[in-house]
Amino acid sequence: MKKACSVLLFIFVIGLLSACGDSEGSSSDADGQKVVEVWFGREDFIPEDNFEKFHEEHPDIKVEADVVPLEQAVSDFMRNHSAGNEPDIVQVFHDNVGTMVNQNALMDISEYVSQWEDNEPDTFNKILSQAWDIASWEDKVYGMGVHVGPYWHVYRKDLFEEAGLEIPETYDQLLDAARELDTDEHEGYALVGGREHPAWWFSSLFVSMDGEYTDTGLPVIDSEAGHYLIEFYQTLMREELIDPSAISWSSGEMRGAFIGGNAAMAPIGDNIFPLIQEEMNYGEEWTAAPQPARPGVGDNTHEIWGWPMMVSSNAEHPEAVMEVFKYLSDTEIVSEVAQRYQPTTNSEVMSSDEYQEAKPWAADFEEEFANTIIMPSHVKQGEVMNILIDIQQEALQNPDKNPADIAAEFQTELNALDN
Repeated sequence: MKKACSVLLFIFVIGLLSACGDSEGSSSDADGQKVVEVWFGREDFIPEDNFEKFHEEHPDIKVEADVVPLEQAVSDFMRNHSAGNEPDIVQVFHDNVGTMVNQNALMDISEYVSQWEDNEPDTFNKILSQAWDIASWEDKVYGMGVHVGPYWHVYRKDLFEEAGLEIPETYDQLLDAARELDTDEHEGYALVGGREHPAWWFSSLFVSMDGEYTDTGLPVIDSEAGHYLIEFYQTLMREELIDPSAISWSSGEMRGAFIGGNAAMAPIGDNIFPLIQEEMNYGEEWTAAPQPARPGVGDNTHEIWGWPMMVSSNAEHPEAVMEVFKYLSDTEIVSEVAQRYQPTTNSEVMSSDEYQEAKPWAADFEEEFANTIIMPSHVKQGEVMNILIDIQQEALQNPDKNPADIAAEFQTELNALDN
């Protein structure tokens, strides 16, 4: 009797294990469907129909979407990747791509991108090259940048007109305007000076001042552009052209100062423009322009940021992943997201009347947007950003220190990251 019970128990355990195995299999193939799990970095990036059209057109593929904030997406993804529980697609800040590639966490999808180009040129050719560049490392593509966005400069047009000032074309002119507009009622300028965010604004201004990067992706701060940038920050603090508390400001406090009328100018991302538009009319109370140039440089360069959708090295169904990319970048689908949130790499959408009507400032940036460069990044990008934050803090805390000395000191730290 005991022996029979043992046999029955053994059969039960085997059946249980088999059921568990079937359950694991269903996580990747539910009811015969290929499952593609996607982590979006913001809920706003998720299309309005939440993949309804996709599922109608691809009944063999099931998309499971979740939101994991961009700020924690990489760490959560890498932890889950080690355990084999990561999503097939994860949205990240683009400067993390090199680090993730070097940790063998991403899949080279170059061959699938080429297949899209060969088999469906009509849809592929609508996509700007930045979509692939921003998700690439060492000439291999690991994902797709469906949305990208630069930092421009915004201006209180009403204050400029009242003072009889023109919109600045150089940073020297910007400083002169800030001096003129700095009053008891409002500051001349606003910026992010705190440590809450990576040094995105600092880096963007550096590039617009003709700053350069090494072949490994390190910013050359000990240069004319770097010295000028440091002195620019110092001047703003020394002459009290910014709020003294800006040394600890986040992006929300900077844009709040501009929208609230407490600052006449600020470098702000395109995605925030709709929020400004809710409070003021573009072309009347406020306006925007490409970032100024460093005096004597001539044409300046504009840096673009992005939040690409990266493919896990363990993705089981790369062909299905590509279908998800095609859906997310489809003109009809991405147009809705672009009009209410971030610009897109779909050129058809960006030049459409509907987009121009939804974002009346877009026409003022068409040429600059098309010619932006992807912000270079380093395999130790997190450490690069920490050093850049240290530089901006040093400039704001020590406005009388020699800019060249600051640049030389921190360039040594940056160069050490190549060792």
